[in-house]
Amino acid sequence: MKLFRLFIRNMFAWFTIQMTISYLMMKLPVSYFVRMSPLFRSFKWEQQGEVWHKLFSVKSWKAHLPDSSIIFSASYNHREIGNTATKTLQSFNGETNRAELTHWLSLLLFPLFYLWNPKWAARINVLYALLSNLPFIIIQRYNRPKVQRLLAKRKGRGYDTT
Repeated sequence: MKLFRLFIRNMFAWFTIQMTISYLMMKLPVSYFVRMSPLFRSFKWEQQGEVWHKLFSVKSWKAHLPDSSIIFSASYNHREIGNTATKTLQSFNGETNRAELTHWLSLLLFPLFYLWNPKWAARINVLYALLSNLPFIIIQRYNRPKVQRLLAKRKGRGYDTT
């Protein structure tokens, strides 16, 4: 019974943490995340996102993960990007920043679980934090450079922003 209560407490804590962070991030306008773009730039070693596919075969599993628009109706549905207008791509770029920050914040709160858990249970929660956030961070790190390259090409060709 004690183990069951610990499981429920941890499950409730993660749900509360992740939903609160997601909700707060959704309250910020996408323009805020567009301005933050330099913080989310690709590093040279990421090879414009390709390193993520080489290491983890991102293309083969990214479509199988849930999208936040299932939970938050105001969320950007990444599966229905369809429209490749420049403004849509700029918005998508900002949304990848929002998603990455949301998952980093959730991941970084794992130390809280050391407050009420025995070490072995806290370590399980660290594993949960990694498994529930890193795949989404990897997807953003993989997708963003592709969108940014397309935006750069359009800018060079004089596309309008509609």
